[in-house]
Amino acid sequence: MRIITAISGGIDSSFALSLLVKQGHEVVGCFLVMSDGHEEDVDRARRVCELLKVPFYVIDIREKFNSEVIVPLITSYSNGKTPNPCVFCNPNVKFKTLFDLRNCYNADFIATGHYAKIYKNDLNYHLVRGKDPKKEQSYMLYRLPKNWLSSVIFPLGDLTKAEVKKKAREIFGNIFDDVEESADLCFLRRDETLRGFLSSRIDVKEGPILSLKGEFLGSHKGVGYYTVGQREGLGLPNGPWYVSEINASENALIVGRKEDLQRRFVKCYSPHWLEGLEIGKVYSAQHRYKTTPKPVALMDSGEEGFTVKALESPFWGVAPGQSLVLYDGDVVVGGGIIAGCSEAKEV
Repeated sequence: MRIITAISGGIDSSFALSLLVKQGHEVVGCFLVMSDGHEEDVDRARRVCELLKVPFYVIDIREKFNSEVIVPLITSYSNGKTPNPCVFCNPNVKFKTLFDLRNCYNADFIATGHYAKIYKNDLNYHLVRGKDPKKEQSYMLYRLPKNWLSSVIFPLGDLTKAEVKKKAREIFGNIFDDVEESADLCFLRRDETLRGFLSSRIDVKEGPILSLKGEFLGSHKGVGYYTVGQREGLGLPNGPWYVSEINASENALIVGRKEDLQRRFVKCYSPHWLEGLEIGKVYSAQHRYKTTPKPVALMDSGEEGFTVKALESPFWGVAPGQSLVLYDGDVVVGGGIIAGCSEAKEV
């Protein structure tokens, strides 16, 4: 089969590419340029493709990435929300570009180095958790269109990161010895922090840090630099304090104690579903990437959004702007963007 394969210059996508070559497929390696400062990654990806004797193309999608991911990200941080850019980049930019290339090259499939799986059952395709619980990335993929799943391959889904590193060394030698693990925010340069990236792009104003009772406790450096659940960087006496709420309209941070950040109900908007829903059914839910799944009951669902209730213990540090993803066992059901949360259902 002819397979368009995304290669980032990292160990995961490179080994995924090698697996497809070993299986005898006609593979095309594509590096998607989404931001500046990744010349070393491009060179490494080219070396990998040369070693594996597959065609290599560099596709510049910086303009689309900026409009679809960076601009909304900056707006979200400016409004006191904590976005997860990957969940929108994957369907709107990365996978969309790969599918465009698939059509252009009359290919059969696209492939990436994500740690996730596609499961086929009676002509129906499902997105499923990857084997490695520490690395699996189905959370980041929940917004992929359902009809894309039949044309996607995740070669690493049944492997652990440790297995990939060991087997990749046998093929590529020490090419990746000095390469840092891929960051979730791939658009940042190696020497750049998120705070540094935001500082030149959002309106930064100092403002008050208030207790849940409205008491003035100190000053913050700009609400765009903080997220719900954050402890570091507050500089307040009599701690520890945690960011409980970000009031962007008043340019204020609301802080509380750890127990004050517990929430039983979470409401989401912009829902995207890969599987059918059942009101009252118990699912497992993640409110951040790599958090421990928590059993929840689906309380309501509609075109505008849905609400879940944590059953065994409340959520902690739920940040508006992040995604809440629901699972039925290991199958990704879908999810939405967190709008708010509370101990009572009204949020």
